[in-house]
Amino acid sequence: MFGNRRYFVTALLLVATAGACGSGGATAAPTSGQTANAVTSINPGGPTAAPTAADSGANAALGGAVAKGGDYCGLLGPGDFAAAGISGAAAPVENYDDSGNYYCVYAGDSGATGGIEFDAFVGDPVATYQAMAAGAGILTADATGELPGADKAGTIMNGPGGMAGIAVCKGQFCFDIDIPTTAGARAQLLALAKLILQRGSGLTG
Repeated sequence: MFGNRRYFVTALLLVATAGACGSGGATAAPTSGQTANAVTSINPGGPTAAPTAADSGANAALGGAVAKGGDYCGLLGPGDFAAAGISGAAAPVENYDDSGNYYCVYAGDSGATGGIEFDAFVGDPVATYQAMAAGAGILTADATGELPGADKAGTIMNGPGGMAGIAVCKGQFCFDIDIPTTAGARAQLLALAKLILQRGSGLTG
């Protein structure tokens, strides 16, 4: 949602973990392999220009189910955005950290600057949802009842940079999606969130 949210989410999760160690609080322990390392960019040069018409095959690709430890950006493909009526998505520029959090930008620099972004996290759902909500500003509408199986979901339709966003958690799996604000953005976000909940069913436990 914000360009620097990936650092904020990681920092908040680390603070929550440190607090548990220091006070005996009942927060989830990090999974094996979680560290405080900075985000590692798969594409160190940052987001690239959208593919040309010659790359339309890649732009039509759909996402699918992803197992734990896999590439969570694979849950959504540019073709899924197109099917929902959101134009301009290309193959994502991916970033991830050592905790297994994925940040996937399909258009622009970030969701907070008018682009298309999907982020996925597996771990402490309470701290993660708080971090996603803080990154979006105020999640103005509860959407939990509109997403069967979701533990928590909220939307914002006029966020930073003309962003519409949704944040969702189910079990240990949390994600958010940011797209440009339009009249149909909420319905588009809900449709994409339902897809992700189906495809990410193996990530919730």
